[in-house]
Amino acid sequence: MKRLVILLCVLIALAPVWVSTQGSTEAQSSEAIIWSFAGGDISIINPVLATDQASFYAVAAVYAPLFIADPDTGLPTPGLATWEVSEDGLTYTFTLKEGVVWSDGVPITSNDVKFTYDAVMSDKVESVRKADFAAIASLEVVDDRTFVVTLNGPNCTIWGNAFASLYPLPAHKYAADFSDFMTSDFNFTPDIGSGPYLYEERSPGEYVRFKANPLYYLGEPRIPTFILRILADPATVNQALQTNTIDYAFMYPDQLEQLPERERFNTFLYPNNNAPMLLMNYQDPTNPQPAYDENGNPNQLVPNKFFGDVRVRQAVAMGYDKAALTLTLGENSGSVPLSGPITPAFYNTYDMSSIEPWPYDPERAKQLLEEAGWVDTDGDGVREKDGVKFEVDLYYSPLIDLWANIAAVAQDQLGQIGIKINVKQMEWSAFLSEVLLPAKYDMAIVGFGGGTEVDGIAYNLLHSKNAIPNGGFNLASYVNPEMDRLLDEARTLPGCPVEQRAELYRQIQQIAHDDVPYDWTVSTTQVHVLNKRVTDAYIGQWDGSLPVTIHQWGLAY
Repeated sequence: MKRLVILLCVLIALAPVWVSTQGSTEAQSSEAIIWSFAGGDISIINPVLATDQASFYAVAAVYAPLFIADPDTGLPTPGLATWEVSEDGLTYTFTLKEGVVWSDGVPITSNDVKFTYDAVMSDKVESVRKADFAAIASLEVVDDRTFVVTLNGPNCTIWGNAFASLYPLPAHKYAADFSDFMTSDFNFTPDIGSGPYLYEERSPGEYVRFKANPLYYLGEPRIPTFILRILADPATVNQALQTNTIDYAFMYPDQLEQLPERERFNTFLYPNNNAPMLLMNYQDPTNPQPAYDENGNPNQLVPNKFFGDVRVRQAVAMGYDKAALTLTLGENSGSVPLSGPITPAFYNTYDMSSIEPWPYDPERAKQLLEEAGWVDTDGDGVREKDGVKFEVDLYYSPLIDLWANIAAVAQDQLGQIGIKINVKQMEWSAFLSEVLLPAKYDMAIVGFGGGTEVDGIAYNLLHSKNAIPNGGFNLASYVNPEMDRLLDEARTLPGCPVEQRAELYRQIQQIAHDDVPYDWTVSTTQVHVLNKRVTDAYIGQWDGSLPVTIHQWGLAY
């Protein structure tokens, strides 16, 4: 999205020959590029409903966006459409390029865009994109190639949010009243598309296979087959790279340091707009509720018995050593402790140096816990309050080594200050659907990516309108009217002046630090590794799930 940065995990056995296709097998060949993802299976191939990174890979293969983020600057460039903007910045008139078609030959029209927008806003559709589209007052069709989007007000991040979520879907493949939108087989096995590749087959938990789209508007891809292979963990990824069973992998610097024969690969390293976090739920996880009822009135959320007190949250933030975590990412990773949701990827433009991350200070953490009423009265090493032991389950999925490291360090060092943590490792899709998205946890670990916008992480995670279990990305149910006001103001400043927006984001960063709505851990560096047999290839800092130029890539052998 928006390039949200939630990943997946399903274990599979690694073998040099692996893809079964109509009874045949295929290893690395001159006909296929093999893209890896360290995690579990895709969940869906529908951009309106997808919430995990593996699914976004599939979506990016099958569907073309209205605009393309420049891989080096992140600025919008024409995709399926061009546009003009009114002087007041409120009206965007889009024109679909002449001749763009679905792979079945049916023209892509403004009605497809309107259908997609209406689907997201429909009560029949459960989509986290509703929050993105709240900035849009209306979307009206002018003719088959022209549509007009009117905003509720000036919006400085409209490209990285609402417009980035507006992937046109083929209206002729769904019921006009959206009655089948959530359940259609087309969401899982689409037989047409508009992107560089088309869905061909899938082996659950192992791979998804795509074939080149001959009607792709930028030109038929030179590489006939694109395969998304699901791998078990980072160690498996390195083995697969080394044995030539995959061509591409995303990783962190520590994993790159462990990769043998690095001279066989091209590598692309950039600051990562991603925040790995230790989550502490604001509300009672036994009966999580949205922040507002269906009429827009605030719900009275039942506070979490452990983390409803900000002093406890601050104690956790100071109770384990984040500087030590940076070292686990590699000596040359450039990782630093985070002070909030604005990451170092934006520090050149939005200076956050005035806000210091929480230090590792276990003694101060103990004082805060005692001030909050959590004391160890029986000497067993675990604090208690009102007869309740401070013993909590911490959930995570082992997709990223860093997440496992956070869990281990937090369990050990928070245990030393009287918080007993039981680490619960889960398969990714189950973690997502049963724990994280429905907010049925006390503590959890995950990473969240913000795409090309400075507030991509902050707005999604901190705005109260997104505090909707199974319907929004405010995963901790954080509600703060002042935070809402600042987030909205920073997005809607007339003219979008950087200096004024930077001051607002410093206030946002400070509140996000002091309130500890999430315990922000450490920054990361993204590393893209690509076998040198792939020719004419480039991956930029702001390339999305698939590089913009992938249709131009070739294979040497």
